Amino acid sequence: MGTQTTLKQARNFIRSQGGKIAPLTISEEEINPEPQDDQSVQTYAIEPTTKCYSVDYKYPEDTSVSEFSFFEDGRQRTIHIGYIKADHGRYQVLIPVHYFIVASVILQKNDRQLKVWSEPNIKQGILVQRSLIPFPTYLEEFEEMGLSIIDTEAVSGDYYELRNRALQKAKSLRLEVEDELIKEWRTKVNNSNNFLIVDGTLMNFRDELNVKQCVGVSKSFGSRYFNTTENHRIMQMNEFERSWAFQFHRPEDDITHGARERISWYLRLRSRPNSDPEFGLIRVEISRFYADNAPELANRFSRSLLSERLPTSYPYPRWDKHLYPIRECENYLSSIMPSITTITESMKGLLS
Repeated sequence: MGTQTTLKQARNFIRSQGGKIAPLTISEEEINPEPQDDQSVQTYAIEPTTKCYSVDYKYPEDTSVSEFSFFEDGRQRTIHIGYIKADHGRYQVLIPVHYFIVASVILQKNDRQLKVWSEPNIKQGILVQRSLIPFPTYLEEFEEMGLSIIDTEAVSGDYYELRNRALQKAKSLRLEVEDELIKEWRTKVNNSNNFLIVDGTLMNFRDELNVKQCVGVSKSFGSRYFNTTENHRIMQMNEFERSWAFQFHRPEDDITHGARERISWYLRLRSRPNSDPEFGLIRVEISRFYADNAPELANRFSRSLLSERLPTSYPYPRWDKHLYPIRECENYLSSIMPSITTITESMKGLLS
């Protein structure tokens, strides 16, 4: 079902519940952005932390040395489009209704040209607390018409918790479409020498077979994993230098109960005079499967990532940290997802 049809069905659903159409002009992701860090309070170095390591990369001679050919990104957009009044015990509550769209795409590079691999994976619908809906008989009717109605699964009728749960559910749905597309790529490409560059942390992905073929690249981070001297050493790295490789748990730690182990290191993509300490700094992640040869892969993958920083994405936001193919993934996803203006105008009935 297309976006306009989904939005029209969403309008009709809210009205069927006696609700109000009240679209916001800002997404929940903009209101409450989420950091990309693991929550570990301490990490464990695989290499000595007394120095950082030069990557064997020479500019401009090595601008085409990258071994990577596949790049993935996922996006989500969660917009408050209305609310429904309902009784919850002795109280009257407001149930927010959100439109969501989540999408994932993989771009393939061939002769320095990027094209879409297979098809993007897209899902859209509405998010609402189903148990609080005053007229639940309409749920099945709208679902039979093709409207995807996802339960936020909140534990109370608090308006702000319900909004937060919608954002969390949208994230889960985005990870699902990314996992599905990555699995499709892994099974079709079927080559253990191919690695997929993924925008952001791998910490949220639980399919270890997928993760084994992925390299995660985080552009934002807010946690300090090492002592202040070691962290200062990372923040003062030169261009084309990487930190020591590290893991998030000791080898003897029990990671069978939801803990997410990855191998990681920092890399300085570029630098310039009078820039802040995080300028051009990214954090790279690979599967825990590669712990035994992490230094070798850190050198090898860092060399390729330095090639992927070109062409420069300036003046794109955070251009200093961007890999060009990932920026193109973002541009493609933006082109196939409805804008917030389109969503809000459609909910008002101005677009049909």
